[in-house]
Amino acid sequence: MITALLIAFLASFATALLLVLTTRWHARFSADAPGSGPQKLHERPTPRVGGIAIMVGFALAVAVARVQLPSDRIADAPPWLTGWLILALFVPFAAGLLEDLTKKIGAKLRLLATFIGAAIAYAFCDAALTRFDVAPLDALIASVPLAPFVLTLFCVGAIANACNLADGLNGLLAGLALCACAAMGWVAWQHHDVFLALSLASLAAATSGFAIFNYPRARLFSGDGGAYLLGAAISIFAILLVRRHADVSPWFVFALVLYPFTDTTAAIVRRLVRRRPIMEPDAEHLHTLLAKRMQQRVGCHGANLASALIVLTAAGVAAIAFTFQRDTPALIALCSVVALLYALAYRLLRPAVASATDDAALTDASDAANVANAK
Repeated sequence: MITALLIAFLASFATALLLVLTTRWHARFSADAPGSGPQKLHERPTPRVGGIAIMVGFALAVAVARVQLPSDRIADAPPWLTGWLILALFVPFAAGLLEDLTKKIGAKLRLLATFIGAAIAYAFCDAALTRFDVAPLDALIASVPLAPFVLTLFCVGAIANACNLADGLNGLLAGLALCACAAMGWVAWQHHDVFLALSLASLAAATSGFAIFNYPRARLFSGDGGAYLLGAAISIFAILLVRRHADVSPWFVFALVLYPFTDTTAAIVRRLVRRRPIMEPDAEHLHTLLAKRMQQRVGCHGANLASALIVLTAAGVAAIAFTFQRDTPALIALCSVVALLYALAYRLLRPAVASATDDAALTDASDAANVANAK
């Protein structure tokens, strides 16, 4: 197990380092220019192909873990510890990476890629979402033969896209992914599910190798490829954890992805109310507003502080969810409280950021007028 984790980390780190050192040769294809989108808060062109490092590290770790299995344990290995798992994750990763390099893969095609990856995981890895531990919903799922398949595709697609939208600050997506992997991995280990724990630890190790180059100073972004990879992997592992262990509440794993899910849901509602396309990016995500507010208060390090604050909050939620991993009512209450706190924070931040921005604009205009009058 240690060998696989070391390979995941070192392969990811080495690949990320290589991508950073060779930036001048691939920057015209891979670099993300400052100000090229509503959420682009960085100050220099930065490659957005860090997902390659995560994919390489994780795939090698899974391959090594499979090869190292004793011959008498190969039969015990789950079906997803094979090339099918890698293929299920590679499809959304490849779609995202192509968008990073060409800017020509639309959001609908990328969503379709996550559905295809989820379908592969459903068919060949036994990743099927069959329950919510809410009696009426579970009865409905049991009565509709295709319900588990449709729900699996929806959940993987939704979380993968939510992670992509949450990838707006240095270290934010990597930090959220590490929190989710740590919580699920520890639960899997408690249940003696070595294979699932190893896979989650390998994903965390690969993410850590990349994160060194993403926080606090970003020399590499995960890009759409990395975001879709992490989102699809976390959602598939969440489904597998609930599928393999009946005493683990589905709301436990939902609490681990609550921030990206809530933020994406709020973004969709916001755009529908304003009659804008739901896939159209904007600069009104909670993490973007928090970063701008922190920059207004503490200067250039504000965005990194905002990212750290959100990740620490997510870690706290994960710790509470871990404590109540079998208690569905308590977990539903936790998710409700977090959603309400999100709404409250958003309601407080948005006018504060707008007011400070207007004040800054008025000050700049006044300074410019004074300079003109002096001349």
